[in-house]
Amino acid sequence: MLIFFLAGTVLVLAMIIFSRTLWVPSGMIERLSKKKWFQNHWLSGGYLFGINALYFGTTICLLFLPIFTNIPYLHLVFMFLATIVSIFTWSAFSTAWTGSFKNRVKMALTGSSFYLILALLMVIQWVSVKPLYPNEDTFMRALGWMLGFFVSAVAFSVCFIFTAFLGKRSARV
Repeated sequence: MLIFFLAGTVLVLAMIIFSRTLWVPSGMIERLSKKKWFQNHWLSGGYLFGINALYFGTTICLLFLPIFTNIPYLHLVFMFLATIVSIFTWSAFSTAWTGSFKNRVKMALTGSSFYLILALLMVIQWVSVKPLYPNEDTFMRALGWMLGFFVSAVAFSVCFIFTAFLGKRSARV
């Protein structure tokens, strides 16, 4: 398990470092950048919030698929693919959006706040873990909530970094 976390950390750091050379679909960038509503930081941030929620919900639904199959480690493949798709989407958003740095940060904070809310819910659940029956050991449930918080906090951080700091700069300040 530790190897998967370390490999994921290295992968995310490499994608952040090499984000300028990251391939993003140019058609998606052109369509987004031509939309007038997309240049409004609140609307584009809300759109990113919705896309993050959609990706998260889709991934959760796909994680139930290995229950019905005999394919081992399929859930890890789904989580890896969800991470890659999310990072490409955040990079495309960052490239397509133009505006002042202050508005870019507002857009990034609005869009990535889905994962911040999720992380806060994980902390609340983690802190309030109680046994369901007498003498139940709640360690594994608490560990699951803690790992959920870690994953949500990392997703918030990476989404915020990609959309706020790695985009193209505008002439408007």
